Amino acid sequence: MKVKKQKIVKKDEFRQNKKTHHPAYIYAKQGNEFIYIGITHAPITQGVRNIKLDKNPNPKDKELAYIRPKVEKSKTNNFKGKEKDWRLSKKDKEKIDKIKKWRI
Repeated sequence: MKVKKQKIVKKDEFRQNKKTHHPAYIYAKQGNEFIYIGITHAPITQGVRNIKLDKNPNPKDKELAYIRPKVEKSKTNNFKGKEKDWRLSKKDKEKIDKIKKWRI
C-alpha cells in the first residue's frame, strides 16, 4: 500500500517549545508536526555554532539572539500558543531562508 505524503502548510509564527523552553520560528506544518528553527541566546549549542541575528525577534528582550543552523521537526503539542508582536528583520529573514533550503 502506498503511503500518502502529507501536505505542507506554510506558517510564519513564533512559539515556545515546551521541551527545550526555547522559542522557535515555525515556518511550516506537516500533518501534526511543525517544521521550525530554534532560537537561543547562546552562541554555541551542543558544540555547533549558532547564527547571530541582527535584531532579537522578541521586542521585550534586548539581549543578542541566535538561530540554530538546522531545521527541526516536532509534534504540534510540544509547543505553547503563538507569541504576539514577535518579528524578524529583513536581514534575519534572509538568514532563515538560507537555512530553510537545507531542509531536514
